[in-house]
Amino acid sequence: MNVSAAKEQKSSASLFKSLQDKNFFPVYLFYGEEEYLIEEYTDAVLSAVLQPGDADFNLDILYANDCDGAAIVNAAASFPMMADARVVVVKDFHALNEKSLSLLLKYVEKPSATTRLLLCSSELRAASAVIKKLTPYGFSLEAKPLYDNQIPPWIKNQLQKRGYTISDEAVAMLQANVGNSLRRLLSEIDKIELHLQGRKDIHIEDVETVVGLSKEFTVFELSDAVAEKKIKKSLRILNRLIDLGEPPIAILAMLTRHFVIIAKAKEMAAAKTQRDEIAKTLKIHTFFIDKYIHQTQLFTREHLTHIFSLLLNADQALKSSYQKPRLVLELLILEIYSLV
Repeated sequence: MNVSAAKEQKSSASLFKSLQDKNFFPVYLFYGEEEYLIEEYTDAVLSAVLQPGDADFNLDILYANDCDGAAIVNAAASFPMMADARVVVVKDFHALNEKSLSLLLKYVEKPSATTRLLLCSSELRAASAVIKKLTPYGFSLEAKPLYDNQIPPWIKNQLQKRGYTISDEAVAMLQANVGNSLRRLLSEIDKIELHLQGRKDIHIEDVETVVGLSKEFTVFELSDAVAEKKIKKSLRILNRLIDLGEPPIAILAMLTRHFVIIAKAKEMAAAKTQRDEIAKTLKIHTFFIDKYIHQTQLFTREHLTHIFSLLLNADQALKSSYQKPRLVLELLILEIYSLV
């Protein structure tokens, strides 16, 4: 595969299409924040390249922390045994030192035609120097976290592959409680599947039963409690989240996101924008839009301006102050409540 062709292949759709067409690349570069997608891409290549029984002699899985560039190149340069191709997977390849990376770069410039070398790292991003150096020589694909509006169809697709259907309300509830982590979502889907005991349709009650047991201790529930000005509940959830190890800066980020949505929804509602259009523009599931519209009525524009100032001050305090993070967030909630 020539360099220009390699540069053109950058989407998951093109990856799966090329694998389906048996159009293989000698080098695959899978990197990015969403580790589950990296594993999904890797499994797809393995399934497409290796026939049943091939893996015993034609699959090497190496960890960069436990090997060097010479070991990787030697494995990649080996010929397949009783098969058309062999696969070498290098995990956490960001851990390779400069000498090893130099050897690897020389290999990918003239790779073996019978080896599929997969370089995987959840620590590297597109701007990384090593990614820029390696991208021209193979299929380079960044595993980015899905956007909020991409999660519902992803959930439905995962369940459809297992033979289940799920209501829109149940999807929205699952995402609201679990978040956008694909690995966590799959874990909860596994639990829901066990709960169904053979039933094939999933309703909001199923999600509430299986996932909602810890619902009041999620950042989403904290955001709602703060926006609803429920001071006791807000402080109880905040302290529970911190006790469970939730990063204070992540809690603040979700609170900020929540009030940004409220502010935008308030402006759109004032302009007589229809609720469905507000939901579409703000990428909020229609199941939750009425909640946000209700919360817009609890704050004036002046309140929201002041809240954003409080959020900024809290952010600066968390990053530079001697104050304890718990105290910073408690004071933030109390100050928002004082606007009543």
